[in-house]
Amino acid sequence: MRSRGLKKHLQQSLQQEEELEKKLNENAGKLKETIKLCTGMMREQKPDLNGQKEPRTDFVQYLSDILRFEGLPIFGLQAVMLFFICLTISTVADIPQYIPAFIPLFVLAFMPVMFKCQYYGMGEIEAVTRASASQVILAKLVLAGAANLICMTVLVSLEVYLHKSYREIGQMILYCMVPYLVCMVSMLYLIRSQGKESMQLCVIIVFGSSVGWGVLARTVPWLYDASAFGLWIAAFLFFTVFFIKEIYFIIITMKEGKMYGTIA
Repeated sequence: MRSRGLKKHLQQSLQQEEELEKKLNENAGKLKETIKLCTGMMREQKPDLNGQKEPRTDFVQYLSDILRFEGLPIFGLQAVMLFFICLTISTVADIPQYIPAFIPLFVLAFMPVMFKCQYYGMGEIEAVTRASASQVILAKLVLAGAANLICMTVLVSLEVYLHKSYREIGQMILYCMVPYLVCMVSMLYLIRSQGKESMQLCVIIVFGSSVGWGVLARTVPWLYDASAFGLWIAAFLFFTVFFIKEIYFIIITMKEGKMYGTIA
């Protein structure tokens, strides 16, 4: 009885081993076949680059992609902010001195798009994309700049309409550009040098800038006289230099395929 049971157990063990070996051979064959098919598909789709690195996505093409995915948040938030600012100016503060107090709010409107990477912790993924992270920042800046330019044009046009005069149009343009450049330079610096806390710091700076310009409009009225026009030009040139330097740095890092900023 014992010998029969042992013999039956050995036969079952051998049979199971043969079945397992057969399945392993079948799986190995399927795996080789899958690898062969995938290799063939990759060779058909990928051109022969003669050992060269695959080129990065063209900026114009990438800009159109960003417009498709981020255009609505950028232009939509700007339109909403423009509506409330124009409503406030036309009913409460329809004087040019208060323009600088409202301009930082346009920067605030596209901050969710600019800081999306830091907010969701996607810095590492964005850093290794074919379109470098610098290209992402530059594309968003181009779209945001276009939206801001439209909004500021509408705002200046509204002020000209309310005052029925074009005499102060040069001053009003500077009232728009100086606060805008201050906020933009601060935002780009924070993106480049700070980590997760960059968005919170930028919100504080933008709100603080808006409040600060409003306080200056009430406490330092001579700053908005024609005699102070030179000060506004000097401030405009000063912050323009820093803004151009940041844009140039973004372009250089984009060409090198590096990341603009830190991984949060």
